[in-house]
Amino acid sequence: QAKKETDIYIEDVGPKRETLGVELTLGNVAVSEQVIAFQCKRLTDHEVIETVELDMPEESFITQALWYTLPPGMAGTFPPDVLLGALHASEHCQIAVLPLIAMCDRWDIGGLSTNIHQQTGVPTIFIYDGHPGGVGITKQGFERFPELVGNAALLVGECPCEAGCPSCVQSPKCGNLNDYLNKAGAIELMGQMLSADE
Repeated sequence: QAKKETDIYIEDVGPKRETLGVELTLGNVAVSEQVIAFQCKRLTDHEVIETVELDMPEESFITQALWYTLPPGMAGTFPPDVLLGALHASEHCQIAVLPLIAMCDRWDIGGLSTNIHQQTGVPTIFIYDGHPGGVGITKQGFERFPELVGNAALLVGECPCEAGCPSCVQSPKCGNLNDYLNKAGAIELMGQMLSADE
């Protein structure tokens, strides 16, 4: 499993709206990715055998993305370490259920979550088309955002695991090797979002 560093720079801001207590935006972003290592895992139990560092060139492309920023009142209800895990887990869940709306493959979508983004200055979740130029996947997520978040909250809320598993918050393509995930935080965060729209 590859470990990579991802950075997103907002190029063009398109339509935006207030929904679910957050500011939601659709636009174009520049995505930079660099694979820095990979893990070898045992197939039977996914136990890590070794981590191998790599020196690979950075790749970048411009694509379409949706992103949303959390207001201080929502973000402030979480300690900083819990907020990062809640954002990351929420991002994974929303990417997992977006194919139900956009009729695509999970591997066609990428994401990034951060406590403070360099351009927005606040906690932000990005979900982007994994293809240069974009193919309309995240536009569907933008247009049906309440449904996207509702499906993601249902996915994680109904999973019987205690702290997160591959069926809910873990992702097979996570560049952070599924570190810094907080299932309870994701349930709380998306619950607040859905309650804000009632």
